[in-house]
Amino acid sequence: MRKGLILKLFAVWLAGIALVITTTVFFVRKSVLEPAKDKAVALAQVVESALTTLMVTNAMDKRYLLLEQIRFMEGVEDLRVIRGKAVIKQYGEGMEWEKPKYPIEKEVLTLGIPREELIETLDRVLYRVVLPYKAEPSPGVDCMKCHKVKPGEVLGAISITMDLTHYRNFGFLITGAISFVILSAGFLTFMYVRNNFKEVENFLSEVEKVFLSFERGKFSARINLSRLRDEFYELGKRINKVIQELDTTLKRIREKVYELIGYTLVESENEIRDTEKIIDELVRISHFKKTIELDATKEEVYKRIESVLSDYMSLDKFSIYEVSDDNTIEKVSVKGRETWCSENIFENADECRAKRTGQDVNSEEFACVCPNFVMCSSEEEKTYCYYCIPVHMGGRVGNVVQIVYEKELKDFVKLLIPYIKGYLSEASPVLESKRLMEQLKKQSYVDRLTGAFNRRFLEEVLDKILAQAQRRNSNIGVLMVDVDFFKQVNDTYGHDAGDAVLKQIADIIRKTIRKSDYLIRYGGEEFLVLLTDVKEGFAKEVAEKIRKKIEETPIVLPNGVTLKKTVSVGVAEFPKDCQGKFWQCVKFADVALYRAKEEGRNKVVKFKPEMWQKEEY
Repeated sequence: MRKGLILKLFAVWLAGIALVITTTVFFVRKSVLEPAKDKAVALAQVVESALTTLMVTNAMDKRYLLLEQIRFMEGVEDLRVIRGKAVIKQYGEGMEWEKPKYPIEKEVLTLGIPREELIETLDRVLYRVVLPYKAEPSPGVDCMKCHKVKPGEVLGAISITMDLTHYRNFGFLITGAISFVILSAGFLTFMYVRNNFKEVENFLSEVEKVFLSFERGKFSARINLSRLRDEFYELGKRINKVIQELDTTLKRIREKVYELIGYTLVESENEIRDTEKIIDELVRISHFKKTIELDATKEEVYKRIESVLSDYMSLDKFSIYEVSDDNTIEKVSVKGRETWCSENIFENADECRAKRTGQDVNSEEFACVCPNFVMCSSEEEKTYCYYCIPVHMGGRVGNVVQIVYEKELKDFVKLLIPYIKGYLSEASPVLESKRLMEQLKKQSYVDRLTGAFNRRFLEEVLDKILAQAQRRNSNIGVLMVDVDFFKQVNDTYGHDAGDAVLKQIADIIRKTIRKSDYLIRYGGEEFLVLLTDVKEGFAKEVAEKIRKKIEETPIVLPNGVTLKKTVSVGVAEFPKDCQGKFWQCVKFADVALYRAKEEGRNKVVKFKPEMWQKEEY
């Protein structure tokens, strides 16, 4: 490993040196030659201006002296003013140095555009620039007075050749110096790394150990700092700190999810897969809960539970029972055979051990633990086991789920039980809500005008709602909703119009809240909304959503007139605001409602202790 790594480092070093030297040569050459080229162009432009001045002052016969002086300047290899065809035609060919000598000069005379070229050999570097001289009529200098040419026609060109050899040599000198410094620094660095390679090797060995642990999904491995020194020791400390924070975060995520779903899952040694598994489970349960909340009937919810057991958990033998109010059990779903329990439980629910005790029943602990299992005291019982789970609703057992399996599958089923309980826990309040809904329909607990529940319903089911909240340690949002200026509607349009307003407002509220929440017509134009299983502060958000939705929705009266109505809403939270006294919360919500009306109506006001100073409510 050490030899191979040294060779790799040496190769990388050589590649880096080559890259740096190449880059240096390029930029130094560019930075040295470019200014020299700019100087040549500037000099050519100066000559052009000087010649123009000579022409204006009728001193063109002195042009040779001017050019000779410039030729003796440092770096000037050659300087010539070349005549164009129009000038030759008018004044003759002129001197030898006024004739085109290089192809680039002929090209400029023909095209009338500037040209440049760099002639670079091993011993010399020459730069040549050729600028055209054109006839341009202007107020200051009018070439047309002396030359018989057309505007824009090329009169000639200025050709200047600069010797840039010393610039190139200077650039090579700089490049050589920089390259020497880089080579020396790189060599010294390489020798330092080579001489101290033991420290590097120890560090890489520790890092490799940690990453091998990462590949197995474990974050318990740490870098052994006792093998490191100096900067490697400090770097190892930082890496250990990051690993510790990552390990702690993953564990905290799992703990929070367990707390959220209400049960723990069997963990492996792979922390990443465990975390991924519980997050996947949380997503599934969340999706399951959202789905069943939107189901219309309890029968649809039972179908969801059946699908979870058979499709997701691959169970082919189970029963789902419902405990009726008259203390009988009804079969909801049975898989594997016609029934897994005797007829006794269907006549008296207390014959079911899980229903009677409210505890899980596991036949692995005791043979024939429930005498009403259909195979109890038979040879078949030696082949099958069963696990019965009571589902609590409102302080009583509302359902029993029975899992039947071959004994060789006991370890597999044991792993599934926490998952099954998790889904049943989420389904329990939804089932309870839908069962209560059915009871309400049977007992006419619905206000005929608005379709909302009436106060009789509240009195009948309140204890169950409160027991559910207490069991789940959750909050109930209490919203008192009152229609603003409702009397004006009756006075102006009649009572039929008032009934239409109440009905449409009730529909808006019902569509805004969840199916598991309750809408109650509390009296006249006043509605009571109970939000079950909500987080602290969420009730006010829902109230604001209701207020805004009613404000935005037009109300159509029987006579075709369209109105815009608003509501005032008072909000309280049970048990936070009323020390566990529900009717006190209702009173406090009413107090907050009147505060909303006093502050101008069309508002949501959350109850605060300073709103109520009396001891009695």
